Amino acid sequence: MTHANAPLAARPAAQPTSFGLARIRLTEILIGTCLIESYHSFLAHGKPYPFTAPEALLPGAGVRGGEHPFQRTALLFAVDGAVPAGLNKFIRMRGPNQLSADNLAQIAPELPPILNDPAAAEIDNPAFAGLLDALLRLDYALVVQRDARNQLSLSHVHVKVERLTDNAIRELAQSLGYIERRLFERGERYVEAIEAKFYEYYGFPPNASGRKSAAAMAAQLFGSKRLDYLIFAACQEDCRLTVIDAGDQLEHYLLTSVDGSALKQRLGGRTIDDYVIGLDLGQNGCVVVIYRLGLRRTSAALPSGMPAKPRRADADFALTRPWIEPSSEDLVPLPGRTVPALPWPLIVRPR
Repeated sequence: MTHANAPLAARPAAQPTSFGLARIRLTEILIGTCLIESYHSFLAHGKPYPFTAPEALLPGAGVRGGEHPFQRTALLFAVDGAVPAGLNKFIRMRGPNQLSADNLAQIAPELPPILNDPAAAEIDNPAFAGLLDALLRLDYALVVQRDARNQLSLSHVHVKVERLTDNAIRELAQSLGYIERRLFERGERYVEAIEAKFYEYYGFPPNASGRKSAAAMAAQLFGSKRLDYLIFAACQEDCRLTVIDAGDQLEHYLLTSVDGSALKQRLGGRTIDDYVIGLDLGQNGCVVVIYRLGLRRTSAALPSGMPAKPRRADADFALTRPWIEPSSEDLVPLPGRTVPALPWPLIVRPR
């Protein structure tokens, strides 16, 4: 009989899951948990859902203050491989926070046993979604990585990301040609501008903290090791799910309200049930759907392509320009539905 605290990597695994399929599965689970469940929680408590305007996802938009207690949160790091040991001083993954029945009993004794079947930690196991949901309710940062048999599994809970912000923004500023060697070589105001752009680079507002800051730091650390990774972050103040990967694009998911008649017309004879979560009780005829905004990094957030020059010629100008811009807008189907996403532009761009 296997000891309850044995590493999950020591157990039999199914056929390894591709990282692309893992992305789809994790995204669908977190849309259900962080967006759809939160919507129903607001309604169950008699509170109107705080829809965020899609324009608020763009650089320079005002940041809404306050947190919404009925909004579910998440912070999850997934790596297509094993997290390198060299990152342990920044991404704190130790024995006591390894996912095991004994550790969970110590960390959260009030939690009912949820690892009776350790295979539930494997991402393609039917019980995985329930395990992930239970752990996210404890407000943990979680890690998914490949085990010894190449199976993607939840491996650690209560993960901490620890890194000096100055080191993070200096690394990005150097890689993009905004500074040569020292962070403060052009003064404190310049550093403040670069810090705001650091968070914008990862799709967050300039005063990001908490989960957003941890997500940005982790993305940079994984990127420095050239890992294929995914980072999912959902917070209570803006009611959206952000997905960061190793490429130059980002995704935001949020709930929005659209005219039901327009959606029916767009779908023709197909049912709208594949896309609709519920009714927008504040707007007659409007329905609640899942909106996805794709963002790409602009030239200001990409290497200048001139490695021989230590600093960009347009450094001052590029630092005032947006570092991300919309690349796609869609309504995505409900989790588990096999219909395609619908292109659906909502953002009014200035002429």
